[in-house]
Parts: sequence; structure tokens; C-alpha cells
Amino acid sequence: MGGQVVTIYPEYQDLLTALDIKKDQLPFYIGIHTIEKTALHHHDFVELSYIFEGSGFETINGRSYALRPGTVSFLQTHHMHRIECEPGKTLRKFCCMFDINMLIGSPFDHEWYRPLFRSGSELQPIFMLSEADARRMSAICEDLLTEYESEARLGRNSLLCAKLVEALLLFVRNGIAEREQDASVRSGTEPNAAIWPILQHVHTHYTGKLTLDDLSKKFRLSVPHISRSFKEHIGKSFLDYVHELRVESAASLLISTDMSITDVAVEAGFESFRTFSRVFRESKGMTPSEYRTAAKNRAAAVHS
Repeated sequence: MGGQVVTIYPEYQDLLTALDIKKDQLPFYIGIHTIEKTALHHHDFVELSYIFEGSGFETINGRSYALRPGTVSFLQTHHMHRIECEPGKTLRKFCCMFDINMLIGSPFDHEWYRPLFRSGSELQPIFMLSEADARRMSAICEDLLTEYESEARLGRNSLLCAKLVEALLLFVRNGIAEREQDASVRSGTEPNAAIWPILQHVHTHYTGKLTLDDLSKKFRLSVPHISRSFKEHIGKSFLDYVHELRVESAASLLISTDMSITDVAVEAGFESFRTFSRVFRESKGMTPSEYRTAAKNRAAAVHS
């Protein structure tokens, strides 16, 4: 008799509930985590991590990255990830999880929001810091942890936000320095500040029903204005942008899980399987089934 086929679904972690964060509290957490292995998961908060002890590997959307002291990572809500160390070994890291919306508001922040939101595409989601920047990131994380654990301090939330911005800027600046200086990435009009709250909302809710009308009502801007802003500042239509996010999410699910292709389409936010198949093929140059098979063949070749 054949063995039972078990479908692996990524765990979704509702951190607002898990961390017992109340409505009037800052949606922020930092702690030191000792890890041997984690299940494949994603969560409703973004995550900034800094490794200071031990080593291992982290798989992010199907791609494996080495972890060692000095490694920093920034993961978005749609990033499926897991960590694994060698048997009997662990790593230790500062793990900082938060609602990115708590940092949105200043008209001067938009210049670094774009590369941050493109972590995993324009920027690598994980890389090594220089020795000097590693010391600086470690010090920032220590300050964040100290302030986080001192709930009664005056201005605690303001200082947490300020230190968090400092850490994220350190990540973004190093990420840009690591990135290949591709002319097509550098060209184009820099988005204005008004588009970033909309983009963040799209990144957070793209797996659900999302329309230009929804955005128009929420942000009190006309549909033509929002549509024009996407074309002007992002270089693609609203629908193309949402499809891009959904396709990347679907691609990571195809690689990282045994979910059926129909379930992958639904999980990624596509209401129509026909639309999913068409958009995926246009983006990846192959069908979802072919993409999964190609990924398995590549993995087998690496380990053979």
C-alpha cells in the first residue's frame, strides 16, 4: 500500500495575537532568539534580523542563504522563510518584528521606502555587513532591546521608532552598495511621498480582494490619480503591480510547499485560475507546473 501524501502548507503567524499587542500599544517586538530549526512560515509583521552567534541557512522564497555573525535580513509579509542549522547546533539573533505602517508619515522617508519595499527583488533580502557596520547594527539592536524592555520610560515609543529607522537605513544603504549598479534600476522618476502609504497597503493586502476603487475610498484620492501615480512612479499599472506581487508569492509557494497549484493560486490572491495561469506564464515564461518541476530539477542537480 502506498504511503500517504502529506501537503505542506506554510504556517501563518498572527503576531498581533501571539505577542498580545493591544490597540493602544506600538506594534513592535524585539527579542534574542536561539534557533536550531524553524518551520516554513510567514507572518503579518515585517522582520529585521541580525545574527550575532552561530551559523546556519535561511530559505527565503525558495532560495537558500548562509547565516553567520554579521548577517542582516529584512523580510516582508509575503516572504516564506525557514531557518535550519546543522544537527545539534544553533544560532542566536536579534529578531525585530513590527508593523511597517508605524514608520510611515514623514515626507522625508519616501526616498528609502522604495528599496526597502523591494527587498527580495531590487535588493537582496539578506547579506553580510562590514565589520564596522556589524558593530553598529549590534549596538542599535542592543539599544532597541533595552528600550523595549523599559516600558515606563518617557518617549519610549519615539525612541524605538527612531532606532528602528536607523537600523533600516543601515540595511538599505548596505543593500544598495551590494547591488549591481544596473542603469535600468537607477533610471526613472523617483516616486513622491504620497504613493508610499498606498504601496504599503498594497503589499500588506495583495492576497485579498484589492481594487483601485478600494484604494480610492481608503486614501481619498481619485481612481485616475492613483492609476496615473502607479504608471508615473512605479513604471507599471496598478493591476500589473499587484499581479507581480501575487506571482512572486505563488512562485515561492510552488517551490517551498506541496500545495496543489489550484491552492497556490488562491493563497496568492488570484480569484480566477485562468488568470493565474496566464499571468504566471507571461511573467515566468512557463506554466506553474513547469516552474515547480524546473525548481525541483535544479535542487536535485545541486544535491546530486
